[in-house]
Amino acid sequence: MAVSPITGSQTALTARVDSQQVKANDKSEQKEQQAEFSASRTEMKARSNQNIVQAMFGNGKQGDDKAMNILYSEIMSTINAELGKEHAITPDKVAGQADDYWSPENTAGRIVEGALGFFDTFQRQNSNMPEDEQVEKFLSIITKSIDKGYGEATKVLDGLKVFDGSIKDNAEATRSLIDDKLAAFREAKLGTATQEGAE
Repeated sequence: MAVSPITGSQTALTARVDSQQVKANDKSEQKEQQAEFSASRTEMKARSNQNIVQAMFGNGKQGDDKAMNILYSEIMSTINAELGKEHAITPDKVAGQADDYWSPENTAGRIVEGALGFFDTFQRQNSNMPEDEQVEKFLSIITKSIDKGYGEATKVLDGLKVFDGSIKDNAEATRSLIDDKLAAFREAKLGTATQEGAE
């Protein structure tokens, strides 16, 4: 039985099929290498981020201070966005302060002071409103802004996987102190308004 000789077109066809198979294999290998490289990069980035987070927040009090700075900045930025930046106490104004500067008491005090700094302006803008309504409406706006800022700050800290232990305790204590200070402001203002109305 005679085998027919291979023609030029058959050789070209075989070469094309082989070439396509090699290209497909090359592409498959490239995809695998890219996937491995991408996984390696993601893992390296995650480790790097973990090291950065550890360096920022893993130093006891210093880490707590940085977390409180985030909390303060987020809350004040929402208040400023709502009411304007004219009276704002911004992070650049608070650099290099005393050791207890970022304690819950001091942080809450600065947040409330910054927020209440807008009250006179708010009163002037709403002069047709009785004072008790001014106080209630103002506190409603401020409280919503504080809640939003607190939520954003805790989301950032939680995303960094540091919202636990003393950082969480300090944040929650700060939020509670803010509520107490706003309640005291409300009582002082409405108490004064009631006494003036009785005279």
